[in-house]
Order: sequence, then structure tokens, then C-alpha cells
Amino acid sequence: MSPTPLADDPDQPDPMPSRQDIEDADFVLFAHPPKAIAKLVCACGDDYPCDEVRFAQLVKEGL
Repeated sequence: MSPTPLADDPDQPDPMPSRQDIEDADFVLFAHPPKAIAKLVCACGDDYPCDEVRFAQLVKEGL
């Protein structure tokens, strides 16, 4: 599944992809769809829970 090598001369237009390159690209695009990932972020901008929230949770658990 290696791509078609590019021309060595930068003045030459890029060669057209082969039929196999197009089929390989279709397979990759099908096999690697995007997916949404939700991530909690603290108001301070760090990943939630940030260090301050962790500390506050420990304090509250100690009561």
C-alpha cells in the first residue's frame, strides 16, 4: 500500500494517483472515521479535576 512516488522535478505537475492509490485512500477513509470525544475542562482551563479540585475533594471527604 505504498503511495505512488512524487516527481523529482518541482516544476513538473504531481502525477495522477493510480487506481490502487484511490482504492487504498477509500479504504483508509472508511476504516478511520472521525469520532467525537467529550472531555471535561475545569473553569481554570486545566483538565477536570484540576489539582485544586482534587485537594478540595480530599478535604471534603475527610469531614
